[in-house]
Amino acid sequence: MNKLTIRQAAIQDLSKLVPIFDDYREYFGQQKDPAAVKQFLFEKFEHMESVIFIAQLEDEVVGFTQLYPVFSSLTLQRVWLLNDFFIAEEFRGSGVGTQLFAKVKEFTLLTKSKGIELSVEHSNKKAWVFWEKQGFKMDEEFRYYFYKL
Repeated sequence: MNKLTIRQAAIQDLSKLVPIFDDYREYFGQQKDPAAVKQFLFEKFEHMESVIFIAQLEDEVVGFTQLYPVFSSLTLQRVWLLNDFFIAEEFRGSGVGTQLFAKVKEFTLLTKSKGIELSVEHSNKKAWVFWEKQGFKMDEEFRYYFYKL
C-alpha cells in the first residue's frame, strides 16, 4: 500500500470528502445526494461544529471519521461522540481503520477529554468486533434511549 496519511480535514478538503461521505450514507440506506452532503459538511466546517479526520492515499480519501463534542455536567469534562466512521470497502481489513482510530485517540488525549462515545447497529457484528479490539466496552451502567421526531 502506498503511504497512508491521516490528518484532520480542513474546509479545503471538502471536494475530496463529499464522495466518500456520500458512499457512507448510501451504505446505511440513504439516497446519494452530493449537493446536500457538500452543504452539510460545509456547515460543519464553517461553524466549527465537528472535527473530521481523513485517511488519504495520495489524493484519494479512503476513510474518514467525524467527532462531535458533548459534555458531561457531572464530571465537568468533554466527551467526543464518534458519530461517523467509514473506510472505503476496498481498504477494509488493511489497517486503515485502526490507524484512523489511533489518530482519534491521540486527539482525545490532547484535548483532555473524558473519553469517546459511539453506537453501533445491533446487526453490525463486524463493527462490534472492530470496536472491541480498539478497547471499547459496551456500557452496562446506562441504558440509552432515543426519541424520534
